[in-house]
Amino acid sequence: MMRRLPSVLQVSTADVLGGAERIARQLHEAIVSHGGESWLAVGRTEGHVRGALTIPNDSLRSAWTRHWLAVAERLESRGRGMSLAARVARGPVGDPLRWASGQAGIEDFHYPGTYALLDLPPRTPDVLHLHNLHNQYFDVRALPSLSHAVPTVLTLHDQWIVTGHCAHALDCTRWETGCGRCPHLDTYPSLQRDATHYNWSRKHRLVSESALHVAVPSMWLFNLVTRSRMARAFRSLRLIRQGVDLAIFSPGDRVAARARLGLPTDLQRPVVLLLADSLRDGSWKGGAWVREALERFVAKPQGSTAALLAVGGTAGMDWTSSLPIRFVGAVNDDATMAACYRAADVFVHPSRFENYPNAIMESIACGTPVVATAVGGVPEQVRVAESTTVDDATGAMVPSYDAEGLAVAIEQLLTLDGASQARMRAAARADARLRFDAREMVRTYLAWYQHLSSPDARATA
Repeated sequence: MMRRLPSVLQVSTADVLGGAERIARQLHEAIVSHGGESWLAVGRTEGHVRGALTIPNDSLRSAWTRHWLAVAERLESRGRGMSLAARVARGPVGDPLRWASGQAGIEDFHYPGTYALLDLPPRTPDVLHLHNLHNQYFDVRALPSLSHAVPTVLTLHDQWIVTGHCAHALDCTRWETGCGRCPHLDTYPSLQRDATHYNWSRKHRLVSESALHVAVPSMWLFNLVTRSRMARAFRSLRLIRQGVDLAIFSPGDRVAARARLGLPTDLQRPVVLLLADSLRDGSWKGGAWVREALERFVAKPQGSTAALLAVGGTAGMDWTSSLPIRFVGAVNDDATMAACYRAADVFVHPSRFENYPNAIMESIACGTPVVATAVGGVPEQVRVAESTTVDDATGAMVPSYDAEGLAVAIEQLLTLDGASQARMRAAARADARLRFDAREMVRTYLAWYQHLSSPDARATA
């Protein structure tokens, strides 16, 4: 018989945002559905999760800073012309020490609400589960006190905790030995000046003083993290795959899905789905080379009849390309997103760097083949014909920045005969059942929570 579920406080950037936020929300809702106690504390809330707790960072700042934050908000409400004055009020005038640190290239840890985290729920949780810590809401200096107060899990969704500032280290390996002389200061989260060695050393000290149990969703990230000196300070390190809700993300009526989205219902006319971020310059997801790839694709015989569908963001608001792309705007509900996958013949996920993206799992779960770039943990998600039989393939992969390769891969999947396409869709769904079921992720975390909160584990710690 399963023991009583421990109470858990999930901590995340927001209630709704990206993949990391979705995982925190999934775990929170799963614990509640299993009859346990769970709370979700976020840096900012969009109101999509009932009972989400907002971390009170601004309300716990000094009276001086709170005054100037209020001034900045009034200035911002008057229009874009006052934005410079608002920035001055928020920065050098309202919070000079924090502003000066940022100018020196020191990572921003000035979020006092972090120290009140354990007081936000009605009672102290048995386990604290942290997610992305670098999105302007969390003070890493609180890690030692928090992690020694209650068992603490940290799920890494990128490399940030082991680097001097960046979420993805690109081609740099200086993070393995302490950073400094950073070649990519403009990489998110960007820095004004190079204080990466100081930042790395500070995080190394704080992690070493903490009692962190760390999880990663991909073997790619697992291998990277183990190369860092900081990994030696972790109490434990586990590979726990992410998953999606297979009841929502599942195959369905393709004609009905297209009709719902206002797309051509003629299944002889292919639909190519992508995320709008893929089209933006400066995005992790792609940029100019992706637009070039799509232009090459639509110039091909199969591409001339295809409908291109882009989901999310504001990329369509200032779209000047001649590419005939339809933007459907931001999609915040899973049912509509599942309809987008069902409507498509192929989902294109080009990226420069990735960990273990939810979107690829969602597409495969809906039976929609994927064309993706072979980066990060993506090769662990997509089964390609080169590494398995054609009947087991769930998509294709190409190198980043290979515009022609991307265009060709899309066309090749679309020109498969009907029987081959049906087999690939069936293989995708079967693979999702085997590897991408969110219930398996939930079971693994629940068992870990129980172990960490057990008297024997706490006595050993």
